[in-house]
Amino acid sequence: MKVLAQRVTRTVLTVYVLVAAANSALAQSSDSRVNIDAFGELFTTALAAPANQTRVFVFRNNQAPNSKPVNIYLNGQYHASLLRGGFSEFCAAPGFVNIKAALDDASRLHTSKLDAGQRLELKAGQTIFLKVDESTSPAIGLLSGTAAQAKADIEGTRRQIHTISRAKAALTCGQPAAVAAVAPPAAPKPPVPREYALETDALFEFGKAEIRASGYNAIESLVQRLLQDFSSVERIRVVGYTDPIGSAAFNKKLSQQRADVVARQIASRNIPIERGIEAEGRGSIELVKTGCGNSPTPENKLCHAPNRRVMVVITGARR
Repeated sequence: MKVLAQRVTRTVLTVYVLVAAANSALAQSSDSRVNIDAFGELFTTALAAPANQTRVFVFRNNQAPNSKPVNIYLNGQYHASLLRGGFSEFCAAPGFVNIKAALDDASRLHTSKLDAGQRLELKAGQTIFLKVDESTSPAIGLLSGTAAQAKADIEGTRRQIHTISRAKAALTCGQPAAVAAVAPPAAPKPPVPREYALETDALFEFGKAEIRASGYNAIESLVQRLLQDFSSVERIRVVGYTDPIGSAAFNKKLSQQRADVVARQIASRNIPIERGIEAEGRGSIELVKTGCGNSPTPENKLCHAPNRRVMVVITGARR
């Protein structure tokens, strides 16, 4: 009986040890976490662009004033979310692409992808460096430069790897764009915004927001074209821009005032707009013409004329 009791005791102890080991393993498993790295390798040197593609780098330096991510959209499609000190690299087919940078776009339900942003011309064999410009935050843009100009800012950044691009324009370098296969007709796409440009020199005196007499005619012509192009209007956005002559604060305020004036004039025509009309001033970001001086000389004012503009972005059903 004594021997049997010893065997039973050893059996009970063995079972207890096995249960304890299993519970310990389960506890360790439940405490484990999946870590997603935000950054990959450190930027070193940009490889040459493929002969039939453009290589593009988009980056934020480590001294960016805001810790929230900057979303990058290509032709209205999500590409990346750049954190401070991050860069994204992709290749694209030659031609034109619209690129948009938006700070903390998640708080706006990712609606910034509806904005066209900056229009870039991509040339085969060319490498482009685009630095996120947060000097006029929350409205931000992208500054284009050469490798030499970007060297000081992009060195020390790391590849952003925590999200996956869904932009069709972003290609693997050396890989041709995919040829679409024949497929059944797709479901109707949501309306694509259309842009109309108004030169502010025809609407306003230099540095002012009071509309000229001739400016009313220009806005009326735009309204008539709108009615001709659209059978119904869902939304209108009026975005004002200035040249960089003067302080950033003055230009931001002036661009907002001019956008407000144009928006009020369009609204006074009583066009049915489902989601209303809004106005935004972006100052001197997203210049369409560079290389002009910033002192208020007649030559510089003339050079900067294309940058002084009001963009009217209309979303709706086209005729």
